Amino acid sequence: MNTYLRVLSWLKPYIPQVVLSMFFTVIFAVLQGVSIMMLAPFLDALFGSEDAVIETAKATSDGFSMQAVKDAIMTKAYGYLLAGTKTEALMRIVLVFFFLNLAKNLSLYLQFIFTDYVQHSFIRDMRIKVFEKLTSLPLSFFHKHKTGEMISRATNDVMVVNRSVSMSFTNLIRDPVQIVMMLGIAVLVSWRLTLIAFVVMPISMTIIYQIGKKIRKYSRRQQVKMAELTSILQEVLSGIRVVKAFTTEKYESRRFSSESQNLFKALFKMSWLSRMSSPLTEQLGTGAGLFILWYGGNQVLADGGLPASQFMIFLFAIFAVGHPVKQLSLVNNGIQEGMAAAERVFSVLDEPVEIVEKPDAHVLENVTGKVELKNVHFDYLPGEPVLRDISLTVDPGEVVALVGSSGGGKSTLVDMVPRFYDPQQGKVCIDGHDIREVTLNSLRNCMGIVTQEVILFNDSVANNIAYGIENVSQQDIETAAKAANAHDFIAALPDGYKTKIGDRGTKLSGGQRQRLSIARAILKNPSILILDEATSALDTESEKLVQNAIEHLVKDRTTIVIAHRLSTIRNANRICVLDKGQIVQSGTHEELLASGGLYKKLYNMQLD
Repeated sequence: MNTYLRVLSWLKPYIPQVVLSMFFTVIFAVLQGVSIMMLAPFLDALFGSEDAVIETAKATSDGFSMQAVKDAIMTKAYGYLLAGTKTEALMRIVLVFFFLNLAKNLSLYLQFIFTDYVQHSFIRDMRIKVFEKLTSLPLSFFHKHKTGEMISRATNDVMVVNRSVSMSFTNLIRDPVQIVMMLGIAVLVSWRLTLIAFVVMPISMTIIYQIGKKIRKYSRRQQVKMAELTSILQEVLSGIRVVKAFTTEKYESRRFSSESQNLFKALFKMSWLSRMSSPLTEQLGTGAGLFILWYGGNQVLADGGLPASQFMIFLFAIFAVGHPVKQLSLVNNGIQEGMAAAERVFSVLDEPVEIVEKPDAHVLENVTGKVELKNVHFDYLPGEPVLRDISLTVDPGEVVALVGSSGGGKSTLVDMVPRFYDPQQGKVCIDGHDIREVTLNSLRNCMGIVTQEVILFNDSVANNIAYGIENVSQQDIETAAKAANAHDFIAALPDGYKTKIGDRGTKLSGGQRQRLSIARAILKNPSILILDEATSALDTESEKLVQNAIEHLVKDRTTIVIAHRLSTIRNANRICVLDKGQIVQSGTHEELLASGGLYKKLYNMQLD
């Protein structure tokens, strides 16, 4: 129930539209009931004597009772509809039918319009919130969760939640009103027959409730399987080059087929349970209906019993109850599915944001680029430290390189500087300011990051270079591209700077993608630059071009370099060697070679 109420709370901005949708839903249900009531005068206009009916109603209307209420209603309705000749009465009834139906359909249309507006707004708002939440979560969250799973939650799960919302303020309003209207008509005609019909309701509701509980369980399982299937699809399409290189197409097909089969099983179990409630409810209703036909038919045949026209109204009303009851059973199933999906969506929205900006954080201005790590300690898992009491100072304009074996903590160390992570102990300062005291925007705006894995978007070359920078001129973009040794190959592209480069820049070579990344950093003009193995995946020719671009980029900037190829950092002002989360050596290239130790060992390994 808490989950359901939380989902409905998302509708607060659209209360006027929800109220209007409910209003027209009620109008539709009421007019549908009135349409059924019109059957009696229609039948009497054709086959009965209206005077006799009116006189009967007047004769039995003394006192207050259900019968008196019915007689009063019938007297007024018949007095208007059956006035004049039968031909005139028939024409009047047909016209009333027409306008009733017109009003009913107009109400249904307006209800759909307002419902659709709320539905689409709900989907938009929830997807935006999930996206904003995902982009605000720390990197550690994405280390623990699959990308495909998150895509599934933002797309498939949100759609499932939306269906339950739609049912909540359409079927949950319209169907009960219809049921009340039809039962009210039935009670007015014969409370005894209505009581007989009511016997089936508790049995149906119990069955519906029990089936709904199981559907929620299987719905959760289905959504998990859908997320796993999406994850496999995303992984294979992203790594299709590797799949083809290792000829694992059949293996991946088997894996996908296996997950598809698991999804099929979950969907089918949920489907047969969902489908069961409707025919069960209908069968129970049919049994009761047949008994009512027998019992009511005997009353019609008896002298002074129920008039045939009113028995026909009763039958239409009582059988009209069956459809909304069946729909309510489906509503319960749909809401149970939606709540299972909502729990998965809310688990993302409730995920704690570890990197929180303080309310009184100040803007970091006029950055010179001094970076200090003071006694920094960090671990991803408790008791397994990745950084141990790291202290490091990088002065403005200095180039400091970090080297060491894989897993030594290099990438984690540089991730501390833009505050992708916060240390458990110690602090990181920029120009003497603890970075936890400054705004995230001002902190990260003073930094440029170029990594080994270049992230580009399926957009134009110009937009990729200018990513995150507003109101930049074409001349500035081209100047940055020239400084990054990228202008010549960009000019040779079919549409130059307007060329779309494909998903993740797949239309470009590795060296070209890296130079675009450097051009992006040059255009940003950061005070602090982080280079994370920016040339390790390139061939010799591309590396030379990229290295020249990097030499232009690092001028007069504080630069922290993670290096795999030690030959690329020989001119660094200082080289720090990390091993098991600690700085074990520090000095220039020549000093470290002369002193021996881990650096010399790594250097000699690359020479062999």
